[in-house]
Parts: sequence; structure tokens; C-alpha cells
Amino acid sequence: CGLFADTLALPSVTIDDHFFHRGGHSLLATRLISRIRTVWDTRVTIRDLFQSPTPALLAEHIAAGGGGNPLDTVLPIRAATGRDADTAPLFCVHAVSGVSWGYAGLLPHLGADRPLIALQARRLGGTEGAPGSIEEMADDYLAEIRKVQPHGPYHLLGWSFGGLVAHAVAARLEAAGEEVALLALLDSYPLPGGFRAPEIDGRHVLTALLGSRGESVPVRCADSVPDIAELAEKLRQSDPVLAGLEHAQAAAVVAAALDNLRMRYRYVPGVRFGGDALFFDATGTPAAQPGAAAWAPYVTGRIEEFAVDCEHARMTEAEPLRAVGEVLARRLRPARI
Repeated sequence: CGLFADTLALPSVTIDDHFFHRGGHSLLATRLISRIRTVWDTRVTIRDLFQSPTPALLAEHIAAGGGGNPLDTVLPIRAATGRDADTAPLFCVHAVSGVSWGYAGLLPHLGADRPLIALQARRLGGTEGAPGSIEEMADDYLAEIRKVQPHGPYHLLGWSFGGLVAHAVAARLEAAGEEVALLALLDSYPLPGGFRAPEIDGRHVLTALLGSRGESVPVRCADSVPDIAELAEKLRQSDPVLAGLEHAQAAAVVAAALDNLRMRYRYVPGVRFGGDALFFDATGTPAAQPGAAAWAPYVTGRIEEFAVDCEHARMTEAEPLRAVGEVLARRLRPARI
């Protein structure tokens, strides 16, 4: 309880207090995990905290042997269990990094009975089975989603790169006769007409992963072919959330980001989604056109836009997710499956 309270900057917590309901988010979660590893010499990971988010549950989990893989493709941030097992989850698709831990910041805003299932890049686990296109990725995630929830109504969300994938999954579900009750796009834009893909060098990868912070990180491969090993070390040094990754895990994140950038730069949606969509605009990073206009060729329903006061790269930090979560809580109906 003491480690929970110290990390959350609270006077005290009880053995049954939920870390993410008391103000925890992915950055604080990684700090807590680091302190637990130091104090208890255990292999506990952020996945274990998602699975066991109270002091009592986490202590029991550690005693039984923690160490769940935090980079698995399907990551239950809040699993559907007990009385919540028939509540339709919110499925959240990763951004270019392939990692989806940040969506934990939505938990306190969605209601205690809403399962939240994150999808992470299969490339994080190696090249076997990794998709070669966004179309293949959407097919893969569709299959994983239907293992968790065989039939609708479905709720989908994606930030940046993940919005492209979420839209593709939504269109596939609709084509299969399923209901998509919610499609949320977090500062995600399809490529504009006439787009020409840039050369991807080391600096490009760092700024994709770190936002504007990546522009000033010194790196030898800044203007040349990305050096995955070098970039992995820079990522561990510069990103407080991913700092706890082992070198091989950080290298997998860089490799996934590189693959995702290449797929993103050649992707134009080949399908249209007939339902409505919610678009969340990071106002601190101006776009060439409004989200509704950018998505109009690919979404035939109504596109509602919501302004979020942040830069694009900070979209999954605590305050931006509070704004997003408040809108989602109003729109996520109490759907049963």
C-alpha cells in the first residue's frame, strides 16, 4: 500500500484501491513497477498491474509468480470478468509505436464495468506472423477481436496510426453484417491527395515515437538508415514510459515503428465505413484540414469533432485522455453481448 500511495502522491490507499481509479496512468504505472522490482526483486510487469490493479491483488499475483508479457498482441487493460463478462469492451488500437499501455488512462472515465482491451503490434513479438500492410493488420486484429467478442455491438478506438486500423476493422465488421456502435479516431488522418512518402531516417523514427522531443535527441543515424539498436537505447533514455523495457524489447518497439511507418505511407483506405465516427483533434498540432473533411471520403455517416488541448504526441497523457474519456463515457451505451 505504501508504494501505491507514494507513486500516486496520496496520503494512503487501502488494500482494495484500484491503481488506475485513484489517478494512475501509464507513466505512474511504470514508476510503480520499477519501485516494486527494486524493493521485492521480482519480474513484475505493467501487464501484471493491469491484471491485478489493487495492492492486495498485485501482492497475491507476485507471490504466485508475476512477469506477464507486456508486449502481447492482445492486452487486457481491464479484462471482462464476472458480472462484466457480457458488457461490450472498448477495443483500442496502438499508434505507430505498436504499444498500447497509454490507454490505461481511460479507465477512470469509462465506468467500472467497461472492459478495455488493447491491441498491440504483432511485430513486437518478432517477425513471424507480422503483417505486411494495414489491410493485413486489420484482418489480423479483426480475428483477435472476434475471439474476445464474437458478435456486436463493437466499440473501436485508435490513436494516430491506430485510427487507420480501427477504421479498416470497422468497415470489415460492417461488411460481415455486424454492428459497430462506436468508432473513435484520436487525431488520426488518412494521407492527403498527392502525398509523396519521405525517406525514413533515424530522426524520422525518433520523432514518430517521441514527437517534438525526438527532434533534439542526439543520434548518429539521424540522417541515415535507422540503426535499430542505437534508436532502442535512445528510446529507453528519452521515454519515461518505455524506459523500463529491456534492450531487446525496446528494439522490437523501434522495429515495429519502422514497419508501421512504411505501411502507413503507402496506405489509402480501400473501404468505406457506413456508420458514424467521433474525431478528436489535438489542437496543439495543427492539421492541413479538419478531421471530418479528411475522413469524409471514407466515412459515410456523421463525423463529430471534439477539440482536445494538447499536442498530437501527448494525446494519451492523463489530461487529454480525461477529455476523450468524458466524451466516450456519454457515447458508450450499456451494450450487452
